This record gives sequence, structure tokens and C-alpha cells, in this order.
Amino acid sequence: MTGGARGIGAAIAARLGREGARVVVFDIDGKAGEERVEMLRAEGVDALFVQGDVAREADVVRCVNAAVEAFGRLDVLVNNAGIGFSGRPIFEQMLEEWERVIAVNLTGPYLFAKHAAKVMAERGGGVIVNIASTRVLQSEPNTEPYSASKGGLLALTHALAVSLAPYRIRVVAVSPGWIDTSEWQLPPRKPQLTHLDHEQHPAGRVGRPEDVAALVAFLASDEAGFITGVNFVIDGGMTVKMLYLDEAVIESAVATFTGDSELAGLLRRALASGDPGRVKEALRRALGT
Repeated sequence: MTGGARGIGAAIAARLGREGARVVVFDIDGKAGEERVEMLRAEGVDALFVQGDVAREADVVRCVNAAVEAFGRLDVLVNNAGIGFSGRPIFEQMLEEWERVIAVNLTGPYLFAKHAAKVMAERGGGVIVNIASTRVLQSEPNTEPYSASKGGLLALTHALAVSLAPYRIRVVAVSPGWIDTSEWQLPPRKPQLTHLDHEQHPAGRVGRPEDVAALVAFLASDEAGFITGVNFVIDGGMTVKMLYLDEAVIESAVATFTGDSELAGLLRRALASGDPGRVKEALRRALGT
């Protein structure tokens, strides 16, 4: 489990461990990694921590060797480690940022797949799960390094699936949408989410790391034996939702941010009327100006 100290990776490690897996947590943060492994062991999970950088091949080899030495085999690899982006406009993005994001989010999974698959092939097969992102399907502004890395990871997934099929190694991708990882941080935090955050999802809520962990547990199991080379989107329906700015959306947003449902209704009726004067007056009241 790469990037297993916090967030989605920690939740997947815990879920697989509870289902009987012996878990190797690989993370660049030594303190957090040790703490997470202690938490897993307290639950009765046989767990090991290896510190390192997924973008350094020597660290990857050391981790794979440690897993085999400790447990005698390697059946499942979850490539979860990833980093975000600065959010700077493309004109201000530095090459160093691009190279580091690609190194961690794309080169790292490639290196782990390369060395883990060799062990799996020698022992009759296995499963590789790459944690991608809905950024492979849609983007926000100024996300070029991250979006490109996750898009590459999706292509890497189907390439590996075909290359490793003769060795009975399945390779799949999971693309989470908005997942609130607050409670899986170290220390855990309380989620800071609004009603609107949840309401905009067709599923009615923001995702949790446990949602992703449940999907990964299934994909890593024998029940998913006929599944390889594909991407699973887990986003509460956001990428299939047609987004139009209508009166109901605006009313909900105003009510959420102002706490004034009467004002929200006033703004909605003004918008529906098409009267610029009424809209201007309602907006003035909503903004408190």
C-alpha cells in the first residue's frame, strides 16, 4: 500500500487488513507511517512499515524485498501515493513542479508495478490497483500536472493489464471524485463540509475513504477475477451529472451560505421573473450591500 499513512491509502490498508491481508505500508513520512502501522497492529492486523519515495527505484526495490522477506509473497499492490499541485496558472507553473508530480503520480506506480509484478509472476499471479482520479475525465483550471499524471496512470493501467495477463496478474484503476479524508489524517480532523457540498452529489453526500476501500477490497478479491484493464469511477455520480446553473441551485447555495431561506427564495423568484431590477435588488440583499 503506497501512500498508506493517511487518507484513502490508510483506509484501504485498514480494510484489507481487517479482511485478513498482511499489510505493508509504504510512505515518505516516517513518523506518520509508523503511527499508522501501530494503529493497524492494535486492530490485530499483521503490518509492516517501509519508508521511502515512490519515485526512487532503489526505495521501491527495497520495499518489495521487505514485503517478500516478511511475508513470503506479494499478492496485491495498491498504487495510491500521490501529490497535488500548486494551482498556479500554466504561465507560472515551474518545470520542477511538473516533473515532481509526474514522478510521484505516474513514475512511482510504474516502478512499483515493474518490481511487484515480477514477484507476483513467480508466484502464480496477483492484482494491481492504481488509484487514479476523476481528473482523468474532467478538469478544473490550473491542474495540468496532476491531470496529466492521472491520465497517464489510466493508460498505464490498461497497458499493464495486457502485458501482465499471461502471468495471471490483473490490473485495474479506481478514480475517486470528492473524498473527504479528514477523519483519516494524523491526527484525525472533523469534516468541514456544508449542506451544499453534499447536496450537489447525486448520491446525496461527499465520499468517504471507506467507500474507496470497499471498492478496492472487491477488486482485489477472487470475486473480481474477470475484471482487468478498466477504470472504476467512484464519485457519487458527479461526472455523469449535467451541470446547469438554474434557480434551484442558486437558491440552495444562497440558503447554505447565508442561512436565510427567505432571502434565498426571494432571489430565486427574482431570477425566475427575468426582471433585472428585481434580480439586482435581491442580489444586493444577499450580498449585504
